[in-house]
Amino acid sequence: MQTLFHNIAATLDDKIADAIKVIQTFEPKDDGYFLAFSGGKDSCVLKELAKLSGVRFESWYSQTTIDPPELIRFIKQYHPDVKWNRPKRNFFKAIEISHGLPSRLNRWCCEEYKEGGGNGRVVLLGVRAAESIRRKKTWKTVTIWQTKTSVCPILHWTDEDVWSFIRARKIPYCTLYDEGFKRLGCIGCPMAGKGRKDEFARWPGFEKAYRIATQKYWDRRKGKLNNRGKHYFIERFRTATEFFDWWLSDKPSKKQQDECLNLSFGNE
Repeated sequence: MQTLFHNIAATLDDKIADAIKVIQTFEPKDDGYFLAFSGGKDSCVLKELAKLSGVRFESWYSQTTIDPPELIRFIKQYHPDVKWNRPKRNFFKAIEISHGLPSRLNRWCCEEYKEGGGNGRVVLLGVRAAESIRRKKTWKTVTIWQTKTSVCPILHWTDEDVWSFIRARKIPYCTLYDEGFKRLGCIGCPMAGKGRKDEFARWPGFEKAYRIATQKYWDRRKGKLNNRGKHYFIERFRTATEFFDWWLSDKPSKKQQDECLNLSFGNE
């Protein structure tokens, strides 16, 4: 196994062979893989590789309720075998009654809506190091967490590798990529940075829902103390609209470095 994924400059054929070998080597013998399927290009490649590997697996999609409608339709049309992990509550309800708006420093939404699936299982993930410096530093081909083991067969694939594999095998993909979208994650995700404005322009109904939930959160929290006896972060803004516009601007507050937005997310 020492040769696997040590050379990012390897040919695509070599990477395919290595990925298949990884998937076969770490196949759980009891219940098969839990394949985390997002509907994006990487998970479509991962699912195809799992088929080529001949291993047992179940594909699961974690619905967040802020998913692009085109992505939902794509999954239902081209991947009817995928099982759906549906949340206990709507994302906007979670903003209103518990957490407030998510941030880069407090991504409570990932934990509640995306990271719970596959606990106690061996999970196949389409995560790639090329997506971010953090992923490059954090992930290994096999990463062991407290509740699950993650196997990442395409960790060192480039974007070109992914698209070449898709074209060669004629794998269907969501048409949002053809519209220029680079990521098909949650609409309004803070990690998208300025891309959120493009997303809200494309799906204005989601921005409206965000603003309504923010106003309801504001009404519940204004003038009150969190569970640490401190005022919420919203006190620094005159209105819920001003707070939301600041959040959407992606500009840090003067004290954000010290407080990491903790005042905004006091749990009940």
